[in-house]
Amino acid sequence: MSIVHPRAVAVATLVCLVTSMGTAVAAPDRPAVVAPPPSTAALVQQAERIVAAGVPGVVVETRDERGRRTVVAGTGDLRTNRAPRADGRFRIGSVTKSFTATVVLSLVAEGRVDLDAPVTSYLPGVLPYPELISVRELLQHRSGLFDYGTVLWADPELVARSRFTDHEPAELVGIATREPLAPAPGDAFGYSNTDYVLLGMLVERVTGHDYADELERRVLRPADLRDTYVSGHVPGLPRPAMRGYEAVGSPARLTDLTVYNMSVAPASGDIVSTTADVNRFYTALLGGRLLPDRLLREMQQALPAFPGFDYGLGLGRTELCGQEVWGHVGGVPGYGTYSFTDPAGGRQVTVVVNQGLTQDGAAEDAAYALVALELCGVPSAG
Repeated sequence: MSIVHPRAVAVATLVCLVTSMGTAVAAPDRPAVVAPPPSTAALVQQAERIVAAGVPGVVVETRDERGRRTVVAGTGDLRTNRAPRADGRFRIGSVTKSFTATVVLSLVAEGRVDLDAPVTSYLPGVLPYPELISVRELLQHRSGLFDYGTVLWADPELVARSRFTDHEPAELVGIATREPLAPAPGDAFGYSNTDYVLLGMLVERVTGHDYADELERRVLRPADLRDTYVSGHVPGLPRPAMRGYEAVGSPARLTDLTVYNMSVAPASGDIVSTTADVNRFYTALLGGRLLPDRLLREMQQALPAFPGFDYGLGLGRTELCGQEVWGHVGGVPGYGTYSFTDPAGGRQVTVVVNQGLTQDGAAEDAAYALVALELCGVPSAG
């Protein structure tokens, strides 16, 4: 369920990653060094390494001193064996959470939501617990709520069988609230998609409008994201789109799950976008165009989450080659997304692969190697 994997998000552990030129990327504990961005050929070679590690296809967009660049590798459609299109749409998975957090914080800016108020102030009767969970704790995954996704997407076969199942947010929250809170609210980080389903419900209750309409008004139009939308109950993707696959069955074979009803992940993983739009979003967000400075600072008050990775309000932070970088990752049926930005250095990268929940760890490592290659650059020899 748009899951962030503890092993995968520890980008800071991916030090001494070897580039196509055979030069190691600087380790995070070294002083920050401005190294030239990689060549396009180096990006292509690293994208090809991701494909070699087992995923069908890859699309990458970077933004740096060399300008905006896109590279592709592998195939975007196993039926035709065509390369992925650089402008193809895909499901961004948990990167959706950064968008949802931005919508909620824009309501905070208007005085319509209090970060430290209990969510039951806005959604009375939705949670059965005596303990109070604040809006901030939902945003920061410190609510203690069970992740319903571990039930609905317990294995690849179930994921594939459920592709046309329709869900409502209250149903998903109901699955989660069969379980006790663990740990207690505020005690520790515990990644749960239930948190963001509740935040989507909160947006709709406070505004009286659909979450998709509020996202359009508060994020998509201000950031000029023309190829981004909430898929909701509509299972298909408009063309152009990279087709998405998962390894299903025994023996496992790649199964096309492009068509998928993402009502299973409302406000937590149901946005469709492009690499260009995802980069535009983080540029607008971290550049202060979507939120007042004080609330962007709140968003960036990150606490320890996974080893080497802290989590703020819908936004993750790690360190690469002495630089603080921000972003999110996501995995849903058919797609895995890695998007990180170095605001200080002006570098940005979004990588999407068309295999999300069943991709091999080697493919994840290769994707993070590409992130590090772009954000750290290529130190000169000697």
